[in-house]
Amino acid sequence: MRREIQAAAADGSPPLDRISAATMTSGAASAILPKSETGKDMRILHLSADYPDPLQPAKTRAVSNLLALVPEHEHRVISLNRVDWRLGIEATDFADEAGPAHRAVAYGAPPKGLFMHRFLMRLADWAAADCAEAGFRPDLVHAHKLSVEGLVALELAARWGAPFAVSIQGDSDLAITGVKRGLRPLHARIWKEAAAAFPFAPWARDRLDARLGRREGRTILLPCPGPADAVMAPAATPPVIVTAFHFASAGRKNAAALIRALARAAEAEPEIRLDVIGGGDPAAFARLSALARAAAPGRVRFLGALPHAEVQRRFNAACGFALVSKRESYGMVFAEALLAGAPCLIPRGWGIDGYLEEGSAVISADSGDEAEIAAGLVRLVREQAALKARLAEIGAAGGLERFRRGAVAAAYREGLEGISGGKARAA
Repeated sequence: MRREIQAAAADGSPPLDRISAATMTSGAASAILPKSETGKDMRILHLSADYPDPLQPAKTRAVSNLLALVPEHEHRVISLNRVDWRLGIEATDFADEAGPAHRAVAYGAPPKGLFMHRFLMRLADWAAADCAEAGFRPDLVHAHKLSVEGLVALELAARWGAPFAVSIQGDSDLAITGVKRGLRPLHARIWKEAAAAFPFAPWARDRLDARLGRREGRTILLPCPGPADAVMAPAATPPVIVTAFHFASAGRKNAAALIRALARAAEAEPEIRLDVIGGGDPAAFARLSALARAAAPGRVRFLGALPHAEVQRRFNAACGFALVSKRESYGMVFAEALLAGAPCLIPRGWGIDGYLEEGSAVISADSGDEAEIAAGLVRLVREQAALKARLAEIGAAGGLERFRRGAVAAAYREGLEGISGGKARAA
């Protein structure tokens, strides 16, 4: 049997008195043990709309990778999937490497953030009842996005008298806090009162300080742990640039502008080529392929989706990696390329901007300026030797370690240190 909260009435009246007495499915309930019997340091409830679950298994693995790196804590994930507001709240159990007692939730809420706070408070009611029924009382609530999940975490933490932590996803958090001015006092409270804040990148921290007020609490930069983090020595290669993205996000990744910029770059570097790694959307492929044939004939090669090991090999065999997204909270692919020995052309003010000095092993460009993107591509070719020499020096000095899984785990432990008795214990 599953717990359910009936859909909101057509007039928007809250159905909070209509929580059924049905028990939840046995999988999650049986996996919860008294804390004294788990041998874990802390019980952490994670709230994330970006967590792979049985309802949407293709979500990014950034959060699931992170939790798997710190097995000393007991993790329970409420994975959020917004659906039509008339459908109420439904949940099913699932387990993964990070824990045996997660919940995949489909929760009804209007699109475009309408009545966001009202519907998220219904979700908070549901989550509190669900955890109580499972016998799970968290030591910490971790919201993996400030602007949405953070609202639920703030409410739950107040009910339980527990601390909360928040991750900062620069793209969505800046967009939502920018348009939801009525929620800005709550967003500011979340930013300032969180026991720990984990921005993906420096620019996200700085922009939230400017918008919501300066945060004084513990703030730890936390890169996203990627699927591959082997360090490879840079090598001299032909003038082939490589890029990689899921074709379903080709618009946000600015792929068309990159192809057009390549055509401009070819006027200065006639031998330049572009290899495109990725798949997942045949229609997007067809559009990009047609554009490449028209704008840069014979210069663009589509390689499809590749295994991670092969992706790193391709990065190492390229003179540089280029992806100038319109918006990018972090972009695990940038760190993966740098670790594979490929200097990067990145979007200025987005992605990993701020982690490495401009012109060292990264070149930034305005994502809206194709001439500037083209100039960056030319620099990747002409300055390949110097860029790769500096990248090798950065790697030898340990400057790339922060992007590797071990260092990401250590940074997360540092942020959790001292919260509700939490320890920064080595796994």
